[in-house]
Amino acid sequence: MSLAAMAKTHFQDTFLPHCLIVLIFLQLLPSNICRKADFTVFGPNDPILAIVGEDTELLCHVNLNISIENMELRWYRDQPSPAVYVYKKGNDTHEEQMEEYRARTTFVGDDVAKGKAAVRIHNVTALDNGTYHCCFRDGKAFSEATLWLKVAGLGAEPRIRLRDDTDKGIQAECTSAGWYPEPQAVWTDSRGNTLPSEGRISASASSGLFAVASNVTVRDSAVEGLRCSISNPLLPERKVAEIQLPDSFSRKSQSTVWKIVLPLMLIALGLVITGVICVFWKRQKEKNRRLLEDESKLSRLQASHQPPNEQLQEELMTPSLDPDSANSTLMLSEDRKSVRRLLFEQDLPDSPERFDKDPCVLGWERFTSGKHYWEVEVGNRQAWTLGVCLESLGRKGRIPKSPEHGVWALEFYKKKYRALTYPRKLLHPSVPLHRVGIFLDCDARNITFYNMTKESHIYTFSGILFSGPLRPLFCLWTHDSHPLTICQSGSELSPGLSVTPIRETPASFSRDRDLLQTGPLFFSPQYTPELWEKHPFS
Repeated sequence: MSLAAMAKTHFQDTFLPHCLIVLIFLQLLPSNICRKADFTVFGPNDPILAIVGEDTELLCHVNLNISIENMELRWYRDQPSPAVYVYKKGNDTHEEQMEEYRARTTFVGDDVAKGKAAVRIHNVTALDNGTYHCCFRDGKAFSEATLWLKVAGLGAEPRIRLRDDTDKGIQAECTSAGWYPEPQAVWTDSRGNTLPSEGRISASASSGLFAVASNVTVRDSAVEGLRCSISNPLLPERKVAEIQLPDSFSRKSQSTVWKIVLPLMLIALGLVITGVICVFWKRQKEKNRRLLEDESKLSRLQASHQPPNEQLQEELMTPSLDPDSANSTLMLSEDRKSVRRLLFEQDLPDSPERFDKDPCVLGWERFTSGKHYWEVEVGNRQAWTLGVCLESLGRKGRIPKSPEHGVWALEFYKKKYRALTYPRKLLHPSVPLHRVGIFLDCDARNITFYNMTKESHIYTFSGILFSGPLRPLFCLWTHDSHPLTICQSGSELSPGLSVTPIRETPASFSRDRDLLQTGPLFFSPQYTPELWEKHPFS
């Protein structure tokens, strides 16, 4: 026999037994091997809300109007077996049912002929919350759907207990059990204000329900009652408890408040007294300093053995303020020697002479010739302008202040001194200006400013051009309480102080700071050798 014939005979001998084994294995397989059915099972699209202790139904249906009476209907949780409920051939099948659902389920088959069926779960518990599946099987074909069951438990009525703590106030605790899912507790007082609270929540291992205990502490004696409200996030209902606080709490709270407030009041009073003493001491120190300066000034005058400049003494004057020119925010003294800035506008008649925007006032006197000298006490005022201006200066709207517009003045603003030239010239006096001397020489066309605190020269406008009368100018730019006061008797200039102007070298300015000064050159008064040593000028 050939090798090919022997192989063919061997294949035939082994093929038939293998085929028999495969056929026998297929026969032994369960007759219910699943395949996809021609129908589809549906459940509710939205989660099913169930209340603890009540009944709920898990309804499923097929998409075709066919009877499902002879199908196997199965409701289960995570695994098909054991199941929540199994319906086979028109009967319940308890052998495959989960222990916790026995005697708690009922088949609802009123519409099985229409393709609808449901399982009713009695006495719902928190442990029933979660995902379910329903599987409809027709022979070897099946289809299933998923359902979501949300369990909500409305707990018992809350109870409030009070505990009186002498140091901390009234402590209240609100408790309630039987909630699912976790509840929320809110405290409010008798006025409806929400109170901060601390709470703890615990769950029962056997029922799965939550118990809540919320605590609040009340220290305000004005609170007469408390309200504890507990709610379930899945339900609109709330459980509320209210309680009135005892009267003794009010008295204790007031006593506690006084124990806290009284030391604070004493501390505040001590700080106020300390502040007053410091202010008084500071003012007294300033007063003593000024007295010493005045004595020193007098001593220097006496030591010089030189009489004051008789020419200036003859020109000493005390200008008066013109009320018809005063801005409505300025208040003049009765003697018209002092002006103060108000916080409000006065009801004054409008006239062409009155400043309507700028807080300024003019002096009553008009100068066209001669020499005139006066002094102004500026004190600690935070912002001011002093000088002279043309009588024809406009009074309406914002007034530009520069020699080109008929104003020759000094300004103190934002803690800086400036001569109102164009561009402005920043000044650096050795000490702050408290009293300013102003010397106007109409014939020489000069106006010079002096620091009478140090008896030193500040600045001179030279070669001023004017075609009409000049008048003193006073402006108060801030609302502080310090006035500008025209001194009743002008202080004498330093002995030997000459008013003859000398020509100064024009100041140069860089492009990033100021424009080049192209106006007339400025002049400063000549100094005696004594003052030159104290205040040299280049």
